[in-house]
Amino acid sequence: MNALQLTSEHANGFVVITVAGELDLATRPDLSAFTQDVIDARPGTVIIDLAGVTFIDACGLSALIAVKRYAREHDTPLLLAGAPPVVLKLLKLTNLDASFTVISRTGAMSPPPGCPEGASHVQTATPLADR
Repeated sequence: MNALQLTSEHANGFVVITVAGELDLATRPDLSAFTQDVIDARPGTVIIDLAGVTFIDACGLSALIAVKRYAREHDTPLLLAGAPPVVLKLLKLTNLDASFTVISRTGAMSPPPGCPEGASHVQTATPLADR
């Protein structure tokens, strides 16, 4: 079992939360508490980088839904970045793919709309439904 690793990096009106490991029943509280603390700090746009997620189940998906709801309640834009195939597949299977804005994660692309110029590691937002 992989422990969940969470880090955040603040830059110019947005914050990137990097998630690595397994998103499941055991790690759901960690993700929820960490992201709520970030959102409570009013960072502007929050980008959750899921590139390091190795496993996700229904509880992990439920955690992402709860984070999205919390962000919306606090008027904080929320984007998912670098979602690996395991996450994309679960979003599609549950018809939640249109509920989240998922952006690509790259080394030197332009920021998504609404993010400052300093967001050089993400590219233009493309909803999953458009893929």
